[in-house]
Amino acid sequence: MWPRFLESSYPLDKNYFLLPKFGLSLIGFYPEQERSFKVRAWSFVNFFILTYGCYAEARYGIHFIPINIFTALDALCPVASSILSLLKMVCIWYYREEFDWLIKRVRVLNEQQCSANKQQYKRLCFTWATRLTWLLLWFGTWTSTAYTIRHMWDSLLRISNGQNWIYETPFKMMFPAPLLRLPIYPFIYALVHWHGYITVSCYVGGDGLFLGFCLYLSVLLRGIRVDVVELLSSQPVEQQATPEEEARVVRELERLIDRHNEVAELTERLSGVMVEITLGHFITSSLIIGTSIVDMLMFSGVGIIVYVVYTLAVLVEIFMYCIGGTFITEACMDLAVHAANSPWYAHSVRIQKMTLLLVARAQSVLVIKIPFFSPSLPTLTSVEFALNCLALFL
Repeated sequence: MWPRFLESSYPLDKNYFLLPKFGLSLIGFYPEQERSFKVRAWSFVNFFILTYGCYAEARYGIHFIPINIFTALDALCPVASSILSLLKMVCIWYYREEFDWLIKRVRVLNEQQCSANKQQYKRLCFTWATRLTWLLLWFGTWTSTAYTIRHMWDSLLRISNGQNWIYETPFKMMFPAPLLRLPIYPFIYALVHWHGYITVSCYVGGDGLFLGFCLYLSVLLRGIRVDVVELLSSQPVEQQATPEEEARVVRELERLIDRHNEVAELTERLSGVMVEITLGHFITSSLIIGTSIVDMLMFSGVGIIVYVVYTLAVLVEIFMYCIGGTFITEACMDLAVHAANSPWYAHSVRIQKMTLLLVARAQSVLVIKIPFFSPSLPTLTSVEFALNCLALFL
């Protein structure tokens, strides 16, 4: 059975950034969250746990590189995700006011898209934003849990064979020896286990915000497309418009152009706050996938399941970024095509010029700009093709 919030009938007002809000509120970093003393203290505790976890994982992995490369890779694979989660946490906190403004403004604009011919596409985008983010939450939670299950399973097998419990943590980290002894060991074990869930919360929050903004902005572009077509089709081709009717069309068309300009501005501001997160994600994803594949080859049993689920979680993230950029790109092209195919030629020269200006602006596709490339499915496909050609050449 699907959770109720994954159904298309779930109320749209509750569906808006549902899972990013859940993930970031869980650790005290949601931009709209009230910054009370308790929230500030809790967010600092989570920041400290994640920061020290990154340090302990990296130190463990680097220490074991000359001793046992497989053990080192087992520690260094999750540390890449931990460091990226720390980056997302810092960026969300640093740009919290900008995120807060964007969330509120995009919510207001989406609430205005209430006509019947816009609701279907709006519900589609809202539902898929929640479903894809939930898929990341599901894979991420099981990845973090699988690390704990793997360690406990290995330790229980050792006990059943008459050996001692392994006093290590679910994620391989370097701790002072007294912290890995009773009676404080269970507390450290629980903190390290929570460290994994902090990482998942940061991923769900950061990646969910990116995907949500992209899909919600595509709803606004689709709304502009619907309004443009309806406005230009309101005048019969064979009938001459009155001066009053022409003035009304000009006013409405100016509002639509202003709406399109605002969506372009929102996209530009979104690029400014997401550039570090998006660039960091695509840089580390290749390292994580490569290391996970190596770890799958050297582990057996539960160890393989850990890295299979880990790889699937990273692939879901990549898909979320690419599908988000693709939605905006296709919404821009859809606006340009429908505006060009509308009966704009039946109106005055002034309206024709304004319509063609809107078509030209829409053809200049809005993208989430990051260094080197923009996330979209065509970009991902072209990169994959280029890498295949390079591998064939080498």
